[in-house]
Amino acid sequence: MNTHLPAALLAALFLAAPTAGGAEPGPTPPGGAPDRTTVPAAPITPTVPTAPAATSVRLTVTGPAPATTALSPDGAGPAAPAARTVTLHCDPAGGDHPRAEAACADLDATQGRVERDSATACTLLYDPVDVRAEGVWHGRPVSFARQYGNTCELNARTGAVFAF
Repeated sequence: MNTHLPAALLAALFLAAPTAGGAEPGPTPPGGAPDRTTVPAAPITPTVPTAPAATSVRLTVTGPAPATTALSPDGAGPAAPAARTVTLHCDPAGGDHPRAEAACADLDATQGRVERDSATACTLLYDPVDVRAEGVWHGRPVSFARQYGNTCELNARTGAVFAF
């Protein structure tokens, strides 16, 4: 993710801002007082995209841990949870996310927030799942990381965003 993006956007806004006053005095006629009429400055038209900025978010899910009977490849202990990563594109929906349209709809419904309120009741089984989202939603940076107690809690709080 480009960490200089917010600074670059801020600098572009300052450079595109019109100056105070917006008008300059007219020319001074020979041998007389300055002309008090003003000549309007040419309007500054900032470049504004006509379509909303695209969305591209890299999503990673790690966990839940495999059953305790599963061994690591060297046979020494339990295997580590596998990490799965996909890229979600919106406007239009795509990327390698299997439910891209539903995930984009969930992000649009929450104005880009990955997590949402939920009244779903989940079991108290502790089987942790770590998730991470990094990218851009409609031109705004997205950075989200959280651990959920189990996949039920993950699905209830994030909808289709991490459903892969």
